This record gives sequence, structure tokens and C-alpha cells, in this order.
Amino acid sequence: MGGPTIKISLASLVLAGAAVSLGLTFYPWPPRLDAAPHEALGQAVAQETIRLLGSGGRILLICRDTRTFLNPAADAQVRSFTQSLEQAGVRVGSTNRVKLDPLRLVGVPPGDFFQILKRASDADVVVSFLGPAVLNDEQISKLGDKPARVIAVCTGNIPAQVNLKRLFEQKLLQAAVISRPARATTASGPARFDQLFTMVKPGDLSELPAPAPEADRR
Repeated sequence: MGGPTIKISLASLVLAGAAVSLGLTFYPWPPRLDAAPHEALGQAVAQETIRLLGSGGRILLICRDTRTFLNPAADAQVRSFTQSLEQAGVRVGSTNRVKLDPLRLVGVPPGDFFQILKRASDADVVVSFLGPAVLNDEQISKLGDKPARVIAVCTGNIPAQVNLKRLFEQKLLQAAVISRPARATTASGPARFDQLFTMVKPGDLSELPAPAPEADRR
């Protein structure tokens, strides 16, 4: 009895292995995320946040809600950001998670962004990992002369979709992270951020790429 049972078990294992191999041929494992660039981005944003934070100010975080639609890159950025702050003895005051349709453009609803800015003081820093929002003239006027400082991650195609220069001129941006042209790199740590991204500040607006014509009309 033992012999046939062992043969049946071995045959079952062979069939199971073949099924797994066939499945991976048609549905291979997704490539593993290289978290280093996203971690470097989070660290750089944390450093700029600490620099801009006023006395007694709070950090108001805007990020993607990844509980429904997973996004390891977004999680790595935010995790690195918060860890870097904590290492400096600073914590996030509030977190606003935005549910996004993965098939739509990344962005913060202008109404939500306005409400966050309206509740903030000029000592606070609003950090958006979903880019900035374009506010209308009425919303801007209600914010007063000293709105909160805003840092926005504007990687990918965001600079083509939003006129970032105009937002800087409207005092709705104090720093923006944009992508550099794609290039291969094996560097790590801070050097990797410098090779993949640029931190644009009010004195560096010439580094901003020109927006698409439709962005100029927003």
C-alpha cells in the first residue's frame, strides 16, 4: 500500500509544480519595487519641511489612500518622510488621505486643498505628495496675505498639467519636487535624489519645465 501512495503523492507534487511554472509563464511576478529613490524623495521633502516650519507650526500631510488600491511607491515615500521627521524630533500634525482612481490623473481636489489651507496658519507647512491644487481667485483672496507654506511633490507629468510657476507667484507653493529626465543610476542616498529629482524653490523657477498650453489657461 505504501508504494502506490508514495507514487501518487509524488505525481501530485509534479503536477502542482508544473501548474505553478505554467502560471508564472503567463502571469509572472511583478518586478520588485526599488524603494531607494522613493525613500530619498521622502527624506528630502522632510528636510525642506523642517526648514520651512515656523515656531509652533504644524505639519499637515496630504497623501494617497492606499488601503483600497495598493501603491508601494507612495507608501515608501510617506514612510520615509515620517521616519525622517521623527528622527529630527518632529511629527506630522494631521494626515489627509485622498482616495484616487488609479485610472485618473493624480491630484488633490481643489475644494479639499482650500479647506486645509484655510484651517492652517502661516507657521504651518502643508506637504502634498499628490501635487498642488489650482485655486480660483475667490479662494485665494479668502486665504489672506499669509497662507501656510506648501511643499508639493510634482513628479511625472504634473508640471505639464499644472502651471507651477503661477502657483509660486500666487504664494501657493514654496517648494516643489519635480522629476529630472530619465537616466540610469546606481547611486544611493542623497546623491540619488539629486540625480532623479529637483527641489524647486522661488529662486529657481527657471528650472521648471514649460507647462502645456491648456495648463496656462487654468
